[in-house]
Amino acid sequence: MPTLFFSYSHADENLRDQREKHLSALQRQGIISSWHDRRITAGTELGEAIDSHLDTADIILLLNKPGVFIVYRI
Repeated sequence: MPTLFFSYSHADENLRDQREKHLSALQRQGIISSWHDRRITAGTELGEAIDSHLDTADIILLLNKPGVFIVYRI
């Protein structure tokens, strides 16, 4: 089953929650699984857990608000 990795700012956690709700039917059917850093358990090395899931993800979903990647040049 393909695995989706959510990459997001914790300030945008509501956006991630909304997207996960949209995917819930596919998850219930066993078509896709998802992972995000809020699933890291206590005592687990944060960086290692994230790297491991990034390495094995089939899909990486980058969630950002409009304007996040705007670069201003003076």
